[in-house]
Amino acid sequence: MKRLLCVGVVLIIVLGSVALGLAKIRQIDRERGGADLQNVNDRVLCVDGFKVFQTIVFAFDERGGSAVSNIQLMEERNGALVPVRCSD
Repeated sequence: MKRLLCVGVVLIIVLGSVALGLAKIRQIDRERGGADLQNVNDRVLCVDGFKVFQTIVFAFDERGGSAVSNIQLMEERNGALVPVRCSD
């Protein structure tokens, strides 16, 4: 069971690396948190032609935990919700 779990984790890491390697990602905008948010970084990324808002928090608790949040930006167009495209 432990070996299967290790193989699963390695497989997820490898597949994630391959997916990131094939994706076209570039940073559009970046902003650092205010005085009381020193460890928060917000940025807008262009991932395969679509905008994604990313927040990275370093050491949000006393044990040094970190967090990453990725949200695909959406807009309303002709009554339908569609992903926001990057303007090149």
